[in-house]
Amino acid sequence: MTNDVEVAVVGAGVSGLCAATLLAESLGDEAVLVLDASDVAGGYARTDADDGFLCDRGPNGFLDKEPLMFMWINKLGIYEQLVRANKAAERRFLLKNNRLIQMRPPPGFLLSPLLSVKGRARLLCEPLIKRKPNNKPETIWEFAARRIGPEAADTLVGAMVSGVFGGDAKKLSLEHCFPRMAEMEREHGGLVRAMFAKKRGGSGGSAMGPGGALMSFAGGIGTLTDAAMGRISNRVRLRHRAQKISQTKTGYRISVQGKPDVVARFVVLALPAHAAGALVADLDVEMGSALGSIPHAPMAVLCTGYREEDVGRDMRGFGFLAPRNQDKRALGCLWSSSIFPSTAPEGWVLLRTMYGGYTDPQALKLSDEELLGYLANEIHPLMKIERTPEFVRIYRHPVGIPQYMLNHGRILETLEAAEQRHPGLVLAGNAYRGVSLNDCVRSGFRASERLLEQRV
Repeated sequence: MTNDVEVAVVGAGVSGLCAATLLAESLGDEAVLVLDASDVAGGYARTDADDGFLCDRGPNGFLDKEPLMFMWINKLGIYEQLVRANKAAERRFLLKNNRLIQMRPPPGFLLSPLLSVKGRARLLCEPLIKRKPNNKPETIWEFAARRIGPEAADTLVGAMVSGVFGGDAKKLSLEHCFPRMAEMEREHGGLVRAMFAKKRGGSGGSAMGPGGALMSFAGGIGTLTDAAMGRISNRVRLRHRAQKISQTKTGYRISVQGKPDVVARFVVLALPAHAAGALVADLDVEMGSALGSIPHAPMAVLCTGYREEDVGRDMRGFGFLAPRNQDKRALGCLWSSSIFPSTAPEGWVLLRTMYGGYTDPQALKLSDEELLGYLANEIHPLMKIERTPEFVRIYRHPVGIPQYMLNHGRILETLEAAEQRHPGLVLAGNAYRGVSLNDCVRSGFRASERLLEQRV
Protein backbone atom coordinates (compact mmCIF):
# COMPACT_ATOMS: atom_id res chain seq x y z
CA MET A 1 0.00 0.00 0.00
CA THR A 2 1.13 3.57 -0.68
CA ASN A 3 -0.21 7.08 -0.28
CA ASP A 4 0.15 8.83 -3.64
CA VAL A 5 0.28 12.62 -3.57
CA GLU A 6 1.69 15.38 -5.75
CA VAL A 7 3.74 17.10 -3.02
CA ALA A 8 5.03 15.58 0.22
CA VAL A 9 6.37 17.98 2.85
CA VAL A 10 8.55 16.24 5.42
CA GLY A 11 8.64 18.32 8.59
CA ALA A 12 5.88 20.40 10.20
CA GLY A 13 7.96 23.25 11.61
CA VAL A 14 7.62 26.84 10.43
CA SER A 15 9.29 26.31 7.04
CA GLY A 16 7.41 23.09 6.31
CA LEU A 17 4.03 24.50 7.32
CA CYS A 18 4.68 27.68 5.34
CA ALA A 19 5.58 25.75 2.18
CA ALA A 20 2.64 23.37 2.67
CA THR A 21 0.02 26.11 3.09
CA LEU A 22 1.34 28.00 0.05
CA LEU A 23 1.36 24.86 -2.11
CA ALA A 24 -2.11 23.87 -0.91
CA GLU A 25 -3.35 27.33 -1.86
CA SER A 26 -1.92 26.95 -5.38
CA LEU A 27 -2.57 23.25 -6.03
CA GLY A 28 -5.46 22.42 -3.73
CA ASP A 29 -5.35 20.72 -0.33
CA GLU A 30 -5.50 17.20 -1.74
CA ALA A 31 -2.25 17.76 -3.65
CA VAL A 32 -0.22 18.20 -0.45
CA LEU A 33 0.63 15.82 2.39
CA VAL A 34 2.72 16.80 5.45
CA LEU A 35 4.61 14.18 7.47
CA ASP A 36 6.08 14.78 10.92
CA ALA A 37 7.47 12.38 13.53
CA SER A 38 6.22 14.44 16.47
CA ASP A 39 2.78 14.26 18.03
CA VAL A 40 2.43 18.06 17.79
CA ALA A 41 3.07 20.32 14.78
CA GLY A 42 5.06 23.55 14.93
CA GLY A 43 8.60 22.42 15.73
CA TYR A 44 10.16 24.81 18.24
CA ALA A 45 7.75 27.63 17.33
CA ARG A 46 5.14 26.64 19.90
CA THR A 47 3.64 28.39 22.91
CA ASP A 48 2.38 26.82 26.12
CA ALA A 49 -0.39 28.65 28.01
CA ASP A 50 -0.18 27.65 31.67
CA ASP A 51 -1.42 29.34 34.88
CA GLY A 52 -1.88 32.61 32.98
CA PHE A 53 1.69 32.58 31.61
CA LEU A 54 2.61 32.26 27.92
CA CYS A 55 5.86 30.37 27.43
CA ASP A 56 7.44 30.28 23.99
CA ARG A 57 9.41 27.05 23.63
CA GLY A 58 11.73 28.49 20.98
CA PRO A 59 11.72 31.91 19.29
CA ASN A 60 9.78 34.66 21.07
CA GLY A 61 9.16 36.96 18.11
CA PHE A 62 10.26 38.31 14.74
CA LEU A 63 11.29 41.68 13.33
CA ASP A 64 8.74 43.58 11.27
CA LYS A 65 11.05 43.94 8.23
CA GLU A 66 10.14 40.85 6.18
CA PRO A 67 7.27 41.37 3.69
CA LEU A 68 6.89 37.62 3.11
CA MET A 69 6.18 37.08 6.81
CA PHE A 70 3.31 39.58 6.70
CA MET A 71 2.07 38.10 3.43
CA TRP A 72 1.84 34.69 5.10
CA ILE A 73 0.25 36.13 8.25
CA ASN A 74 -2.42 37.79 6.10
CA LYS A 75 -3.06 34.55 4.24
CA LEU A 76 -3.54 32.79 7.58
CA GLY A 77 -5.96 35.47 8.76
CA ILE A 78 -4.15 36.31 12.00
CA TYR A 79 -2.94 39.84 11.30
CA GLU A 80 -5.28 41.31 13.93
CA GLN A 81 -3.63 39.12 16.58
CA LEU A 82 -0.21 40.73 16.13
CA VAL A 83 1.32 42.63 19.04
CA ARG A 84 4.34 44.92 19.04
CA ALA A 85 7.00 44.79 21.75
CA ASN A 86 6.65 47.29 24.55
CA LYS A 87 8.47 50.56 23.89
CA ALA A 88 10.40 50.11 27.14
CA ALA A 89 11.92 46.95 25.66
CA GLU A 90 14.21 49.14 23.58
CA ARG A 91 16.40 49.39 26.69
CA ARG A 92 18.91 46.54 26.41
CA PHE A 93 21.64 45.61 28.85
CA LEU A 94 24.95 43.80 28.92
CA LEU A 95 26.50 42.11 31.94
CA LYS A 96 29.86 43.54 32.99
CA ASN A 97 31.54 42.86 36.35
CA ASN A 98 28.26 41.70 37.92
CA ARG A 99 26.44 44.85 36.82
CA LEU A 100 23.82 45.29 34.13
CA ILE A 101 24.91 48.20 31.97
CA GLN A 102 22.54 49.71 29.43
CA MET A 103 23.77 49.63 25.86
CA ARG A 104 23.54 53.12 24.35
CA PRO A 105 24.08 54.31 20.79
CA PRO A 106 26.80 56.87 20.03
CA PRO A 107 27.69 59.35 21.38
CA GLY A 108 26.41 58.06 24.76
CA PHE A 109 28.21 54.79 24.20
CA LEU A 110 31.56 56.59 24.39
CA LEU A 111 30.97 57.23 28.11
CA SER A 112 29.81 53.66 28.82
CA PRO A 113 31.92 51.46 31.13
CA LEU A 114 31.25 48.45 28.88
CA LEU A 115 34.66 49.03 27.32
CA SER A 116 37.87 50.37 28.79
CA VAL A 117 39.13 53.76 27.66
CA LYS A 118 41.59 51.94 25.43
CA GLY A 119 38.80 49.76 24.03
CA ARG A 120 36.65 52.78 23.24
CA ALA A 121 39.56 54.56 21.60
CA ARG A 122 40.22 51.52 19.42
CA LEU A 123 36.57 51.38 18.42
CA LEU A 124 36.71 55.04 17.34
CA CYS A 125 39.47 54.09 14.90
CA GLU A 126 37.05 51.97 12.82
CA PRO A 127 36.73 54.54 9.98
CA LEU A 128 40.51 54.43 9.57
CA ILE A 129 40.72 50.65 9.12
CA LYS A 130 41.16 49.53 5.52
CA ARG A 131 38.78 47.05 4.02
CA LYS A 132 39.77 43.38 3.81
CA PRO A 133 42.04 42.97 0.77
CA ASN A 134 40.83 39.49 -0.24
CA ASN A 135 37.82 37.18 -0.24
CA LYS A 136 39.22 34.72 2.29
CA PRO A 137 36.44 33.45 4.63
CA GLU A 138 36.46 35.25 7.96
CA THR A 139 34.85 34.49 11.31
CA ILE A 140 32.61 37.05 13.00
CA TRP A 141 35.23 37.57 15.70
CA GLU A 142 38.06 38.06 13.20
CA PHE A 143 36.03 40.69 11.38
CA ALA A 144 35.05 42.50 14.57
CA ALA A 145 38.56 42.39 16.07
CA ARG A 146 40.01 43.73 12.82
CA ARG A 147 37.54 46.59 12.53
CA ILE A 148 36.64 47.58 16.12
CA GLY A 149 39.29 45.84 18.24
CA PRO A 150 39.58 42.59 20.23
CA GLU A 151 38.00 44.01 23.39
CA ALA A 152 34.84 45.12 21.60
CA ALA A 153 34.82 41.86 19.66
CA ASP A 154 34.83 39.86 22.91
CA THR A 155 32.44 42.00 24.92
CA LEU A 156 29.96 43.36 22.42
CA VAL A 157 30.00 41.10 19.38
CA GLY A 158 30.67 37.86 21.24
CA ALA A 159 27.65 38.43 23.50
CA MET A 160 25.43 39.26 20.55
CA VAL A 161 26.51 36.09 18.72
CA SER A 162 25.81 33.88 21.73
CA GLY A 163 22.42 35.58 22.12
CA VAL A 164 21.33 35.21 18.50
CA PHE A 165 22.99 31.94 17.50
CA GLY A 166 23.95 30.37 20.80
CA GLY A 167 27.27 30.28 19.00
CA ASP A 168 30.97 31.05 19.22
CA ALA A 169 31.97 34.22 17.35
CA LYS A 170 35.41 32.70 16.77
CA LYS A 171 33.89 29.81 14.81
CA LEU A 172 30.94 31.24 12.88
CA SER A 173 31.13 32.65 9.35
CA LEU A 174 30.60 36.40 9.05
CA GLU A 175 29.40 36.10 5.45
CA HIS A 176 26.61 33.67 6.32
CA CYS A 177 25.60 34.82 9.81
CA PHE A 178 25.77 38.58 9.24
CA PRO A 179 25.95 39.14 5.49
CA ARG A 180 24.96 42.77 5.99
CA MET A 181 28.21 43.45 7.85
CA ALA A 182 30.32 41.96 5.08
CA GLU A 183 28.34 43.90 2.49
CA MET A 184 28.81 47.18 4.35
CA GLU A 185 32.58 46.79 4.28
CA ARG A 186 32.65 45.73 0.62
CA GLU A 187 30.45 48.59 -0.58
CA HIS A 188 31.48 51.42 1.73
CA GLY A 189 34.87 50.45 3.13
CA GLY A 190 33.72 50.26 6.73
CA LEU A 191 30.79 50.17 9.16
CA VAL A 192 30.73 53.85 10.15
CA ARG A 193 30.93 55.00 6.51
CA ALA A 194 28.15 52.57 5.61
CA MET A 195 25.86 53.80 8.39
CA PHE A 196 26.37 57.43 7.36
CA ALA A 197 25.66 56.48 3.74
CA LYS A 198 22.45 54.72 4.75
CA LYS A 199 21.33 57.69 6.83
CA ARG A 200 21.88 59.97 3.84
CA GLY A 201 19.86 57.55 1.74
CA GLY A 202 17.05 57.42 4.30
CA SER A 203 17.30 53.68 5.00
CA GLY A 204 17.31 52.21 8.48
CA GLY A 205 19.04 49.31 10.06
CA SER A 206 22.46 48.77 11.51
CA ALA A 207 25.57 46.77 10.87
CA MET A 208 23.99 43.76 12.50
CA GLY A 209 20.86 43.54 10.41
CA PRO A 210 17.77 45.29 9.09
CA GLY A 211 16.56 46.50 12.49
CA GLY A 212 12.88 47.02 13.10
CA ALA A 213 10.38 46.37 15.87
CA LEU A 214 9.99 42.97 17.52
CA MET A 215 6.56 41.44 16.90
CA SER A 216 4.63 38.48 18.25
CA PHE A 217 0.99 37.53 18.78
CA ALA A 218 -1.34 38.05 21.71
CA GLY A 219 -1.30 34.30 22.28
CA GLY A 220 2.44 33.87 21.77
CA ILE A 221 4.48 32.90 18.72
CA GLY A 222 2.71 29.52 18.57
CA THR A 223 -0.28 31.37 17.13
CA LEU A 224 1.56 31.35 13.81
CA THR A 225 2.06 27.59 13.57
CA ASP A 226 -1.34 26.86 15.13
CA ALA A 227 -3.01 28.94 12.41
CA ALA A 228 -1.00 27.19 9.68
CA MET A 229 -1.89 23.81 11.15
CA GLY A 230 -5.55 24.83 11.29
CA ARG A 231 -5.47 25.71 7.60
CA ILE A 232 -4.23 22.26 6.47
CA SER A 233 -4.82 20.00 9.49
CA ASN A 234 -6.62 17.39 7.36
CA ARG A 235 -3.44 17.03 5.28
CA VAL A 236 -0.95 16.70 8.16
CA ARG A 237 0.10 13.27 9.38
CA LEU A 238 1.68 13.44 12.84
CA ARG A 239 3.57 10.48 14.36
CA HIS A 240 4.71 9.64 10.82
CA ARG A 241 8.50 9.27 10.97
CA ALA A 242 10.09 9.34 7.52
CA GLN A 243 13.01 6.89 7.35
CA LYS A 244 14.28 6.95 3.78
CA ILE A 245 13.79 8.74 0.48
CA SER A 246 14.41 6.99 -2.82
CA GLN A 247 13.92 8.13 -6.39
CA THR A 248 11.27 6.69 -8.73
CA LYS A 249 10.66 7.19 -12.43
CA THR A 250 8.16 9.97 -11.74
CA GLY A 251 9.31 11.36 -8.41
CA TYR A 252 10.17 10.04 -4.96
CA ARG A 253 9.17 7.32 -2.51
CA ILE A 254 9.26 8.05 1.22
CA SER A 255 9.44 5.11 3.60
CA VAL A 256 7.53 5.83 6.82
CA GLN A 257 8.10 3.88 10.01
CA GLY A 258 5.18 1.53 10.62
CA LYS A 259 3.05 3.23 7.94
CA PRO A 260 2.45 2.86 4.21
CA ASP A 261 5.04 4.46 1.92
CA VAL A 262 4.30 7.88 0.47
CA VAL A 263 4.88 8.34 -3.25
CA ALA A 264 5.15 11.95 -4.43
CA ARG A 265 6.14 13.81 -7.54
CA PHE A 266 7.71 16.59 -5.43
CA VAL A 267 9.25 16.63 -1.94
CA VAL A 268 9.99 19.51 0.40
CA LEU A 269 12.52 18.34 2.96
CA ALA A 270 11.96 20.68 5.94
CA LEU A 271 13.74 18.83 8.73
CA PRO A 272 16.79 19.71 10.84
CA ALA A 273 19.88 19.21 8.71
CA HIS A 274 21.11 16.03 10.39
CA ALA A 275 17.68 14.37 10.06
CA ALA A 276 17.42 15.43 6.41
CA GLY A 277 20.89 14.02 5.80
CA ALA A 278 19.93 10.64 7.23
CA LEU A 279 16.86 10.48 4.95
CA VAL A 280 18.80 11.13 1.74
CA ALA A 281 21.95 9.16 2.65
CA ASP A 282 21.16 6.36 0.17
CA LEU A 283 19.72 8.68 -2.45
CA ASP A 284 22.77 10.97 -2.61
CA VAL A 285 25.81 10.27 -0.43
CA GLU A 286 27.36 13.70 -1.04
CA MET A 287 24.12 15.49 -0.15
CA GLY A 288 23.62 13.39 2.96
CA SER A 289 27.17 14.04 4.12
CA ALA A 290 26.88 17.80 3.59
CA LEU A 291 23.62 17.95 5.54
CA GLY A 292 25.06 15.88 8.35
CA SER A 293 28.06 18.19 8.66
CA ILE A 294 25.99 21.22 9.76
CA PRO A 295 26.33 21.42 13.57
CA HIS A 296 23.60 22.64 15.91
CA ALA A 297 23.94 24.37 19.28
CA PRO A 298 21.88 22.71 22.03
CA MET A 299 19.76 25.10 24.09
CA ALA A 300 17.90 25.00 27.40
CA VAL A 301 15.21 27.64 27.99
CA LEU A 302 14.02 28.37 31.53
CA CYS A 303 10.72 30.24 31.87
CA THR A 304 10.28 31.39 35.47
CA GLY A 305 7.50 33.47 37.05
CA TYR A 306 7.59 35.73 40.13
CA ARG A 307 5.28 38.12 41.90
CA GLU A 308 6.12 41.71 41.00
CA GLU A 309 6.86 42.60 44.60
CA ASP A 310 9.52 39.87 44.73
CA VAL A 311 11.56 41.42 41.89
CA GLY A 312 13.55 44.40 43.14
CA ARG A 313 15.02 45.54 39.85
CA ASP A 314 13.53 48.11 37.49
CA MET A 315 12.00 45.86 34.83
CA ARG A 316 11.77 48.42 32.04
CA GLY A 317 13.83 46.76 29.33
CA PHE A 318 14.37 43.84 26.99
CA GLY A 319 16.79 41.95 29.22
CA PHE A 320 20.51 41.32 29.09
CA LEU A 321 23.21 39.22 27.47
CA ALA A 322 26.17 37.75 29.32
CA PRO A 323 29.50 37.85 27.44
CA ARG A 324 31.45 34.62 27.74
CA ASN A 325 34.25 36.42 29.60
CA GLN A 326 31.97 37.31 32.54
CA ASP A 327 32.16 33.93 34.32
CA LYS A 328 28.44 33.19 34.02
CA ARG A 329 26.96 30.02 32.58
CA ALA A 330 23.77 31.77 31.43
CA LEU A 331 23.83 33.15 27.90
CA GLY A 332 21.34 35.83 28.82
CA CYS A 333 17.96 36.60 30.31
CA LEU A 334 14.98 38.15 28.54
CA TRP A 335 12.36 40.02 30.55
CA SER A 336 9.45 38.46 28.70
CA SER A 337 6.62 40.21 30.56
CA SER A 338 8.30 43.58 29.96
CA ILE A 339 8.67 42.89 26.24
CA PHE A 340 5.17 41.45 25.77
CA PRO A 341 3.01 42.15 28.88
CA SER A 342 0.44 39.54 27.82
CA THR A 343 2.94 36.75 28.62
CA ALA A 344 2.29 37.01 32.37
CA PRO A 345 -0.81 37.59 34.54
CA GLU A 346 -1.25 41.06 36.02
CA GLY A 347 1.02 41.51 39.00
CA TRP A 348 3.52 38.89 37.84
CA VAL A 349 6.92 38.89 36.09
CA LEU A 350 8.06 36.27 33.56
CA LEU A 351 11.76 35.76 32.84
CA ARG A 352 13.26 33.66 30.07
CA THR A 353 16.85 32.51 30.67
CA MET A 354 19.01 30.60 28.17
CA TYR A 355 21.72 28.05 28.92
CA GLY A 356 23.86 25.86 26.68
CA GLY A 357 24.86 26.91 23.21
CA TYR A 358 27.81 25.80 21.13
CA THR A 359 30.34 26.73 23.83
CA ASP A 360 28.53 24.86 26.64
CA PRO A 361 26.73 21.79 25.26
CA GLN A 362 27.08 20.03 28.63
CA ALA A 363 24.49 22.39 30.11
CA LEU A 364 21.72 20.25 28.65
CA LYS A 365 22.89 17.33 30.77
CA LEU A 366 22.22 19.30 33.95
CA SER A 367 19.12 18.29 35.92
CA ASP A 368 16.24 20.72 36.36
CA GLU A 369 17.40 21.31 39.93
CA GLU A 370 20.93 22.09 38.77
CA LEU A 371 19.72 24.54 36.13
CA LEU A 372 17.52 26.27 38.71
CA GLY A 373 20.55 26.41 40.99
CA TYR A 374 22.52 28.29 38.35
CA LEU A 375 19.52 30.58 37.87
CA ALA A 376 19.41 31.34 41.60
CA ASN A 377 23.15 32.03 41.77
CA GLU A 378 23.59 33.93 38.50
CA ILE A 379 20.32 35.64 37.61
CA HIS A 380 18.43 36.25 40.85
CA PRO A 381 21.09 38.54 42.40
CA LEU A 382 21.15 40.68 39.24
CA MET A 383 17.34 40.95 39.30
CA LYS A 384 17.24 41.49 43.10
CA ILE A 385 15.14 38.36 43.57
CA GLU A 386 15.38 36.56 46.91
CA ARG A 387 12.57 34.01 46.48
CA THR A 388 12.40 30.88 44.37
CA PRO A 389 10.20 31.18 41.27
CA GLU A 390 6.56 30.24 41.79
CA PHE A 391 6.20 29.19 38.17
CA VAL A 392 8.79 27.11 36.28
CA ARG A 393 8.85 25.59 32.82
CA ILE A 394 12.07 24.19 31.34
CA TYR A 395 12.49 23.35 27.66
CA ARG A 396 15.45 21.44 26.29
CA HIS A 397 16.42 21.53 22.62
CA PRO A 398 19.26 19.03 22.01
CA VAL A 399 19.28 19.98 18.31
CA GLY A 400 18.92 23.71 18.72
CA ILE A 401 20.25 26.53 16.55
CA PRO A 402 22.18 25.68 13.35
CA GLN A 403 25.78 26.92 13.29
CA TYR A 404 27.08 28.44 10.06
CA MET A 405 30.80 27.66 10.23
CA LEU A 406 33.51 28.90 7.85
CA ASN A 407 32.76 26.03 5.45
CA HIS A 408 29.06 26.92 5.20
CA GLY A 409 29.46 28.43 1.74
CA ARG A 410 30.87 25.18 0.39
CA ILE A 411 28.06 23.25 2.08
CA LEU A 412 25.44 25.44 0.39
CA GLU A 413 27.12 24.96 -3.00
CA THR A 414 27.04 21.19 -2.48
CA LEU A 415 23.36 21.25 -1.48
CA GLU A 416 22.34 23.50 -4.36
CA ALA A 417 24.11 21.16 -6.80
CA ALA A 418 22.27 18.21 -5.22
CA GLU A 419 18.93 19.96 -5.69
CA GLN A 420 19.84 20.37 -9.34
CA ARG A 421 20.67 16.67 -9.61
CA HIS A 422 17.32 15.73 -8.07
CA PRO A 423 14.60 17.84 -9.67
CA GLY A 424 11.50 18.01 -7.50
CA LEU A 425 13.44 17.71 -4.24
CA VAL A 426 13.88 20.99 -2.34
CA LEU A 427 15.41 21.75 1.06
CA ALA A 428 13.79 24.17 3.50
CA GLY A 429 14.49 25.26 7.06
CA ASN A 430 16.81 27.36 9.19
CA ALA A 431 19.99 25.35 8.56
CA TYR A 432 20.82 27.07 5.28
CA ARG A 433 20.24 30.81 4.80
CA GLY A 434 19.25 32.25 8.17
CA VAL A 435 18.08 31.04 11.59
CA SER A 436 15.30 33.53 12.42
CA LEU A 437 11.55 33.06 12.03
CA ASN A 438 11.65 35.46 9.08
CA ASP A 439 14.34 33.30 7.49
CA CYS A 440 12.23 30.17 8.02
CA VAL A 441 9.28 31.80 6.28
CA ARG A 442 11.51 32.97 3.41
CA SER A 443 12.72 29.39 3.10
CA GLY A 444 9.14 28.14 2.93
CA PHE A 445 8.33 30.61 0.15
CA ARG A 446 11.51 29.61 -1.71
CA ALA A 447 10.59 25.94 -1.57
CA SER A 448 7.03 26.46 -2.80
CA GLU A 449 8.12 28.78 -5.60
CA ARG A 450 10.80 26.39 -6.84
CA LEU A 451 8.43 23.46 -6.96
CA LEU A 452 5.71 25.44 -8.71
CA GLU A 453 8.28 26.56 -11.30
CA GLN A 454 9.34 22.95 -11.89
CA ARG A 455 5.74 21.82 -12.12
CA VAL A 456 5.03 23.96 -15.19
